[in-house]
Amino acid sequence: MPENKRKFSLPKQKAALLALEWATAFRPAGSVWVLLLALRGFSLVEIGLAETVFHIVSLCFELPSGLLADLMGRKRTLAASHVLFLLSALLMTASLDTGGVYLSLAASAIGYNLQSGTREAITYESMIQGNQEAGYLKFSSLQNCVYRFSGGGAMLLAGATVRLGWRGAYLLDAGIALIGLAAALCLTEPACPGRDGPAVTWRTLPAALRGTVLGAWDLLRTDCAAVRIMLVNAFVGACATLTGFFLQQRVEAAVAVPALLGPALFVLGLGGGLAGLTVGRLERLPYRAAAALTGGGVLLCALAARGGEVPVLMVSGLLAGLLDDSLQLVSDKRLNERFPSAQRATLVSVSSMTFSLFMIPLSPVVGWWFM
Repeated sequence: MPENKRKFSLPKQKAALLALEWATAFRPAGSVWVLLLALRGFSLVEIGLAETVFHIVSLCFELPSGLLADLMGRKRTLAASHVLFLLSALLMTASLDTGGVYLSLAASAIGYNLQSGTREAITYESMIQGNQEAGYLKFSSLQNCVYRFSGGGAMLLAGATVRLGWRGAYLLDAGIALIGLAAALCLTEPACPGRDGPAVTWRTLPAALRGTVLGAWDLLRTDCAAVRIMLVNAFVGACATLTGFFLQQRVEAAVAVPALLGPALFVLGLGGGLAGLTVGRLERLPYRAAAALTGGGVLLCALAARGGEVPVLMVSGLLAGLLDDSLQLVSDKRLNERFPSAQRATLVSVSSMTFSLFMIPLSPVVGWWFM
């Protein structure tokens, strides 16, 4: 019996999806990988090259990962992502030189690519199958909250992670990846109009791939409103993300007591987790008004963040994260309402690529702004 014809339980599906959010974000070693490499004796140049490898691989595999999710199924793709997280952690425990580190980060990058677009697609399709499409925004806000607070919790444990040692820390990450794999295998593949039918085989893959690409291109070519939402959301998101990055350095310089740096950075990253408090009201506004309100707020946060007072820096970082994630959640809902089911993950991946393309030119500009 095809999986999407089996008895579908939305509460169980939601529980598995929330477990996936936790397992993806709560990675103690992954949250301080730069520090762990530095403590192992790797130079800043080598660490910088490792970061470059991660982003090059991520950019190359973003769109193919969305295509894979649409063609082969979202459940399988999410399971594969946690297999790659497991492989990444094991490669890092075995690595003695930069080659092993680069392979580990490449595997991690592809793992995140497989999550991007796939999570949103399976969540939206699950809500449709459970006849709770109207509750998508509320549940995606909860997912975002779990992700942000789990990532913050991993960062808060940075001191304990370092004391555990790099091999022990990455073995812990490997164990968490196994939990994520188990959660993915507990998912039910929801029905997907336009994709139900015979399973894709190697023989039918070229035709299926062509159909998915043409379907996605047709929407991008004809739906100007969806393209505008992608561009505006990506631009605001890139500005807010870069503001958060450079704020970390300013907070580090402004905090008088070194022991308070970890808690300060933890609090700084919690803004996104609070987006659920505002997203309901924001969603009721026309998209242009929502984008203007959040974009203008992020700009004000960037202006205020040039100061040196810790309270101002903390409030700026919290608000920038809250506004960014609020617009992201509203944009996801608007886009999912316009995306066809059979190309949903591919089109969400295109949206993610738009964010990366904005990050490239804006990084030096925002860096200059914070000098």
